[in-house]
Amino acid sequence: MQEGKLRVLAGRCHTDSCCPTILENADGAEIVIVGDALNELLGSPDVKQRIGAGEAAIVIPRTILIEALKSLEGGSCQAR
Repeated sequence: MQEGKLRVLAGRCHTDSCCPTILENADGAEIVIVGDALNELLGSPDVKQRIGAGEAAIVIPRTILIEALKSLEGGSCQAR
C-alpha cells in the first residue's frame, strides 16, 4: 500500500481511529478493513482453513460493507 491519506468509506463512529471501518488509499487501488479480530466466528474451522500464511481475518457488519460499496460507487458515506 502506498503512503498517503486514507479516505473513510464506511464506519460506525466519527473519527479515523475506530472499529469497524472500511477505508481506501489515496489512489483508490487498495482497501483497508478494520474490524473485530476477537469475534467468535473466527474460531470456526471453516474460517481457519481459509486463512493463509501472512493473512488475517476480521469480522465486520454486512451493513458496513454495503455502505462502503455505495461510497465507492459515488454515494455518500454516513460516517463522514
